[in-house]
Amino acid sequence: MGRIGICHFRTGDIDGVSLEIDKSRQVLHQLGHQTFVCTGRCGTGEEAFVVPEMSLDHPEVLQIRRNAFERLADYRTERDLEDHLEDVAARIEVEVKEFASVFGLDLLVVHNLWGLPLNLPATVGVWRAVEALQLPVLAHHHDFHWERDEYRSPTAAWVRDLVDKYFPPRSPRVTHIVINRIAHEELRRRGIPSTVVPNVFDFRSSPTQGESRWALLEHMGLSLADVVFLQATRIVRRKGIEIALELVARLGLPEHRGALDRRVRERGGGFSGRPVVLLPNLVEDPGYCEALWERAARLGVDARFVSDQVASTRRPGCLSLWDTYLCADFVTYPSLQEGWGNQFLEAVWARLPMTVYEYPVFRSDIAPAGFQYVSLGHSYERDEDGLARVPEPTLRRAAQEVADLLSRPDRYRKLVEHNYALGKARFSLEILKEKLDRLVSGALQGRPGTGREPCER
Repeated sequence: MGRIGICHFRTGDIDGVSLEIDKSRQVLHQLGHQTFVCTGRCGTGEEAFVVPEMSLDHPEVLQIRRNAFERLADYRTERDLEDHLEDVAARIEVEVKEFASVFGLDLLVVHNLWGLPLNLPATVGVWRAVEALQLPVLAHHHDFHWERDEYRSPTAAWVRDLVDKYFPPRSPRVTHIVINRIAHEELRRRGIPSTVVPNVFDFRSSPTQGESRWALLEHMGLSLADVVFLQATRIVRRKGIEIALELVARLGLPEHRGALDRRVRERGGGFSGRPVVLLPNLVEDPGYCEALWERAARLGVDARFVSDQVASTRRPGCLSLWDTYLCADFVTYPSLQEGWGNQFLEAVWARLPMTVYEYPVFRSDIAPAGFQYVSLGHSYERDEDGLARVPEPTLRRAAQEVADLLSRPDRYRKLVEHNYALGKARFSLEILKEKLDRLVSGALQGRPGTGREPCER
């Protein structure tokens, strides 16, 4: 069995890639492999080989990214920026070589370092270490630079050349993994083979945490009278969270009051329900978060940003991300763009209904499986504040469908049980185990993946 190193900007957190790394490690251990983590930042209790310069929050990394893709402001010349990048990359290369030596690695799994140019020194440094050590690599790409507007106009020609060279790199030692069909086809168009490995979830686990719903709600300042709409994504602009606020504002209107009251009475919480939006995940765009605060206040929506009370696992003073699902009545998932859809599967596992904006990968990789959900459509516009807005008729219809589900317990239960059975059959850990077993065995035996295996419908 192999000794496998895993590299990412951060681990042990509640962002999507960290959660997928946790699942991959669980599966690799079941297959008999040992795993070791090299990261820029790790969560509490996580054991890892930490290279600070690999973190997205490292001040030198932030400065390099800003000057490479926004404006060359902190360096006299383009060459000065390039020299600084090379200096940081050299430090990372030394540390990654040390990581591989200390743990006697047979294989390296690299998550997103060669997909998004978030940390250019890490991209270059890890690649040079791999080249020097002649290690086989699984490059697991969750996102790509061409999917993001902010990377379309580098400040220097050499930055463009670097992006073209490393995102992703072409090498016989690298097996490329993508998480959706759209990325698979785009890499094929560029002459790069890849294998689709979708996001999955451990459907054998239980969301029950041994505490009452009331105790969990109280921890976050909520009550049994609250109808909780969970927005479990990170706070970044492409998540379209303002659409959820608009939807919940509409559900607070008198015409839907009866549905909220029936939901509260049905679970024994009193006689008067009120809608609350719960936002437990990381705030990664403070400016966007402020815009959401202002929008919620203008709409009269009770929005609770509680990321300071939530962690990847429960610990003193913090609930886990999974606890927040136990508090919820409904999940809002209005993301405008996703590589796949962690929160979708989490809601399926937690047996909660969802309202979903049908982003491109959802339409290509998830919807065809037959899940049931309240649609927010698949078109939007930007308003005068730069926030997303779906057409009014779409919002009105979605609010009515949500209200109907909340007020009809039998239909609610039938929908979530249908989705749970489908998720367990199509997107369980067993799917990941089967795919990783094949990919890891091939890489360890010098047989990189062929890239001819799109995700089954």
